[in-house]
Amino acid sequence: MKKDEVIFRIKQNWGLKLMLGAGLCVMFAALYLLPQHYPVFPATVMPLLWIDRKIPFMPDSVYLYESLYLIMPVAPWLMTTKAELSQYSKGIILMTFIGFCFFFFTPTFVLRPTDVQDTNMLYRLLIQLDNPLNAFPSLHVAFALFHGACCHVIFSTSSKSRFLQGFFWLWALGIMVSTLLTKQHVFVDALAGAILGLGSFALFCRPPKSCADNEETV
Repeated sequence: MKKDEVIFRIKQNWGLKLMLGAGLCVMFAALYLLPQHYPVFPATVMPLLWIDRKIPFMPDSVYLYESLYLIMPVAPWLMTTKAELSQYSKGIILMTFIGFCFFFFTPTFVLRPTDVQDTNMLYRLLIQLDNPLNAFPSLHVAFALFHGACCHVIFSTSSKSRFLQGFFWLWALGIMVSTLLTKQHVFVDALAGAILGLGSFALFCRPPKSCADNEETV
């Protein structure tokens, strides 16, 4: 994808992109943070599987974990039609709503490492701001894989499509792994998040009825 095409794509429906971005952020913050900070029902600790015990605690992977917020704007800002943005928004809303239902009615949490004095500042900030609730399913994983799949579609017509598609898939999968390495989630959380994210993409943005293939004019 050449520079001129990137600029052209970003300019299309830029006002709508801003409004959707702001609206989706407010919706997500409300539906994610409210049950996390004001739980109504008692929370259950997520059990550790053998694979969770094998995965080491690597707090420096928090940088990859937080890079979710860098990958998320790529696909929507490169979409060119209102239909694309509509389908994308439906996927985000579905994931957030399903996550909220789990977080509200069946709250879960993870047991974090107790010795964090020697960890980096970003990790310490993360665990101060983000309560251990809202474990299952992992929306972090759901959002990462959903956006990785959207980027796969967006860059399917690029001259470097295989490289870019591979790059964004590796990035998304890296974020998924980081949720386990930071001990923010356990394996079952990540698996459920992956099913949620890829399922939402398949429902709303999967080719041939994908965001990229929609013929609606700008």
